[in-house]
Amino acid sequence: MRVLLIAHRYPPDGFGGVERYTQTLATELRERGEEVAIVARQQGAGLPELVRERLHDGATLYRIVGGTVSPSHFLSHHDRILQSFTHALVEFSPDVLHVNHLWGLVPDLIPVARRWGAAVVVSLHDFFFMCPLVHLQKQDGTLCEGPDGGRECASTCFQAEGDQATARWALRTAYFRRLLGTAHRIVTYSEFVASSFERYGAIRERIRIIPNGVSVDPDTPLSTLGEPVSETLRLAFCGAVVRHKGVHLIVEALEVAKVGPVNLLVLGATPDVTYLEDLRARASAVPGLKLEFGGPYDPKEMPDLLRGVQYVVVPSVVPEAGPIVPREALALGIPAIVSSAGALPEAIQDGESGLVFPAGRAGALAGILRRLSRHPSVGERLRQGARSTASWTVSSHASQIRMIYDEAMAAIGTAESLPDGDSAELAALLESLKALGFEGPGRPQDLSRRWRSESLV
Repeated sequence: MRVLLIAHRYPPDGFGGVERYTQTLATELRERGEEVAIVARQQGAGLPELVRERLHDGATLYRIVGGTVSPSHFLSHHDRILQSFTHALVEFSPDVLHVNHLWGLVPDLIPVARRWGAAVVVSLHDFFFMCPLVHLQKQDGTLCEGPDGGRECASTCFQAEGDQATARWALRTAYFRRLLGTAHRIVTYSEFVASSFERYGAIRERIRIIPNGVSVDPDTPLSTLGEPVSETLRLAFCGAVVRHKGVHLIVEALEVAKVGPVNLLVLGATPDVTYLEDLRARASAVPGLKLEFGGPYDPKEMPDLLRGVQYVVVPSVVPEAGPIVPREALALGIPAIVSSAGALPEAIQDGESGLVFPAGRAGALAGILRRLSRHPSVGERLRQGARSTASWTVSSHASQIRMIYDEAMAAIGTAESLPDGDSAELAALLESLKALGFEGPGRPQDLSRRWRSESLV
């Protein structure tokens, strides 16, 4: 089988969840004997150009290099990017197109691939298909219930566009909903996302829920991990160090909890320098807190990096779609303390292998940390629960994805085929989006700066 994976970035351009997932899945599929290629975007100076790269495992990476994009102009350089994608499509001739993210790419690559005869699988790693800012978080920091047909987008995040806002964002919503309906199969990594997109209009019968797999070596001796090594409380955060991931909540909670000496290890890329300096300043005012930044990491390094860490904290303030960090922690026998945002509670058993606190509530997290500090038996029970938790490996996850590819291919030529009328409707919607300015140059500098400085996931 020939599989073409689509992602908004590919290492070393980014090391977020989608990038790592795409890279790992490509490796797993190739080890099963499948032919794999990847299409990814690299924003930068100049006009987009197609660059072919040969990866170390022999796979071809079609990297579309150049140009920038913003939420208000997600169709920037549309024709050039579609041309590059079409070159890759014709050259590689995939049986399956697996879309992992479309940010910075062109959404109509999906109907183009369908016309070429490829089965289409769309993975929903976040909420981009319904939310132009991806995370269901408004620009003022409050959470969003969804686009409401585009009216919510127009009245809050993009109200500066004036009278044109409603038409623009209603059309964007309609187009992406219609586009998602053309996928033969939709993969989500949690029930939370599956239910959210079903309410949005996705066809439930085409949705498959598969937990994210972890790449931790199953032979890792768990007895050496998660155990207290001193009187110092040792916590860790793993992931992109950006505001919506909530690292500041850990610092605020420790300031309130007053649990004595604490080591907080923060692992992950730090793209937002202002946020990084703010964290350092806040931490310096918390007595007994030692804050350490470890930078980007490979998941395979986690057993060594987290040795001696008692709890991994995942304090996201926006809905998480398919969180892998708490699953990685449990696979190492380390309990996870997670916020209630999105699918995070699905990743643990509250009170058994970890604990849940209300998203955005530093005081509630402080209460948990105080409890764990004062009652060591609670931590021991959680460690036992973490060690007994069965985990999905990246291999088992890839096996399930491979089965979904077979389902998608079997759907070609059935009632799930794309009628000519649907293709014409999508084309008309796309032309209307262009006419409403989504193809123009980046408008709001605040949005484009935000998107260049923060990781998508």
